[in-house]
Amino acid sequence: MRWMAAAIAALLLATSCSTGGGDDEAGPTTTTEAGSAAPTTTGPIGSGPPPVEDGLRIEVLSSQPDRVSGDDARIRVTPGPDHDVGELRVTLDDRDVTTQLREVDGGLEGVVTGMIEGNNTLVATAGSDEALQRIRAWPLTGPIIAGPQPPIYRCTTAELGLGPATDDACSAPRTVTWGYVTTSGQVADLPPGGVRPDDLATARIEGAEVPLFVRVERGVLDRSPYEIAVVAPRPDDGALDEGGWNHRLVLEAGGRCGTTYAQAERLASATDADRLRLGYAVLTSAGVDGDALCNDVVAAETAMMVKERAIELLGRPRHTIGVGDRVGAATLHLLVQDYPGIVNGVVATDPLPDVITVLPGAADCQLLARYEASPAGSKLTAAQRAAIAGQAAPDACATWVDELFGQLVPTTGCDAAIPEERTYDADARPAGERCTYADAIANQLGTGPDGAVWRTFDNEGLQYGLEALNAGELTVDEFLDLNRAIGGLDADGAPTPQRSSATFDGVARAFETGRVSFAGGDQLDVPIIDIDRYDDASGTLYDHHRPFALRERLTRGGDPAAAPGFQIWTRDAADPRTDAVVADAIAVVDEWLTALAEEAGGGGSMGERLARTRPEAAVDNCLVVGDDAPRRGADVYEGDGDCTQAFPVAADPRIVAGAPRSGHVLKCQLKAPDPSDYDVELTPAQQRELSSVFPTGVCDWFAPSVGQSTPAAPDRSYDDVTSPEQSA
Repeated sequence: MRWMAAAIAALLLATSCSTGGGDDEAGPTTTTEAGSAAPTTTGPIGSGPPPVEDGLRIEVLSSQPDRVSGDDARIRVTPGPDHDVGELRVTLDDRDVTTQLREVDGGLEGVVTGMIEGNNTLVATAGSDEALQRIRAWPLTGPIIAGPQPPIYRCTTAELGLGPATDDACSAPRTVTWGYVTTSGQVADLPPGGVRPDDLATARIEGAEVPLFVRVERGVLDRSPYEIAVVAPRPDDGALDEGGWNHRLVLEAGGRCGTTYAQAERLASATDADRLRLGYAVLTSAGVDGDALCNDVVAAETAMMVKERAIELLGRPRHTIGVGDRVGAATLHLLVQDYPGIVNGVVATDPLPDVITVLPGAADCQLLARYEASPAGSKLTAAQRAAIAGQAAPDACATWVDELFGQLVPTTGCDAAIPEERTYDADARPAGERCTYADAIANQLGTGPDGAVWRTFDNEGLQYGLEALNAGELTVDEFLDLNRAIGGLDADGAPTPQRSSATFDGVARAFETGRVSFAGGDQLDVPIIDIDRYDDASGTLYDHHRPFALRERLTRGGDPAAAPGFQIWTRDAADPRTDAVVADAIAVVDEWLTALAEEAGGGGSMGERLARTRPEAAVDNCLVVGDDAPRRGADVYEGDGDCTQAFPVAADPRIVAGAPRSGHVLKCQLKAPDPSDYDVELTPAQQRELSSVFPTGVCDWFAPSVGQSTPAAPDRSYDDVTSPEQSA
């Protein structure tokens, strides 16, 4: 098929693109001074421990040593072979903090408090041996890596039950409550007075039968409300290391994509009884959900801070599994790519590869709706409209516009608390707050000479309805009229008669800074299960072709075995058995990560280790309605395989315009119209009209996207960005 050839050509060309940056480019800020262990983001589980000297050493367990939030951090100090733990002394900026640590497995471990914002120095001594670790601490309000923060015009801590905000960053006191898992599988409040509930459930965790008391901590980190829930054998903080935690974290990511300039209005609960009864500590944060600010770097920063807090509370986890839904799934895909180590494996439901490459589909739908309302467009039949859109449902475009197009309009989605004098108006207040996705990621995209954030929507050269023309569903004149009249969008999402043409700078920065999910970082080195809850007939934005788009990017259009950690599971959304699929996938990813850790240091590449340790259930599969068990195997989605027949993959307006299914092309390279691209005969007059409709050329889908490259600097920090235009 044409799209497959184009995908392979474009993606293979991408491998020759430079992945480096200039001298002025912000890169990782990790310190590796003698005596310290490597930071949290050392690599995927199973890649082996970082090299360290066989001597006295200090490890910062809760975060990277230059990314500590607040005044504390969990550390571990290990003596060399010539000394024992009783000889260790630890100072923080010349203040003895040894008593803040306790002996754990031949070393000292604990949470050291009293750090100041900025640079701190930890020194460990044993006899004549000495080790030093620099620590950079940042405020709990952030930012650490994400760069300058947008203003917040409304705090929601009171509405979320955290009490009134205590500062302009919408902070609130940390609170701890206790509940319990009931025998009916719910999480209930613990009765007052220390009375043991009659319906208190128990579970076997790490080999012991544990009563399921639940500690729930809530607070604000990085200006975002968070929640951490974990089981303890009794309702006492002192019991947290006595069993109940299985030494694994689950980071939940969900929500929609918003740019509101307010604190989040909702906080996903971490009290998931099914996760807790298995011993997982569950982490949620509004900053990871993206409802208030759809910025995956901010999500990474917030996740990093919430995970740090969990490690301070509980200790170092064996691994962290990210569980994301919809836009939250896209966030996790980008975390794995751009900030390796925050999560070690991913379970993504109804996933998007990212946001920036999905937005054009919503924009195309808006343009098509406008055309179809015109006199010429209104003459198209329902079948013709469906052929131009390429989607599984006739009303899918309307759903896509409702779901995402507002992120291209600066006045949509803004919080009502923004003062009128700070609201955006193109004429009266051009410097007002713009509530678009591009403005949410201004630190990453940067700004042009006019001070506006670079835009990435582009439809120059896009031949809408090309496949419909070639299939005989559109006449040449209908095809030409559609493409002559379709127009584009301006910077405010308003229709223009001219096509939209994004600049090279904006598109290149989207790729360079990792906004496009594109096989960077750890995406090929960790277990990822993308789950599609199939309901394409509803017109959903989160349709079945999304996980296959990501697979095309990860494999460069080749064999799925090129991305051995990536699996696609499909379930019918209406099938009641689908409710269990996320828990099943978490169990598989957990098993896989455990196996990887057990054979850490084994030979071969990470791809070979993933293949070697793969659990039996970690394969592509689908559960067809009426079947008793999923159909599994590497070939179930090949050709007319069982899963493809049961769950057909649709397209979108760009794919049926000739674009690759990978969907990664933000701005196509152009070529002169080629008669061989058309399966219909064009008259000389129609050929001249075609050149007139596309004066700069049509999309060359066999070439990579303009500005295409793999991310230039995974684990990148924007803390040195003093203004958005200096971002990259």
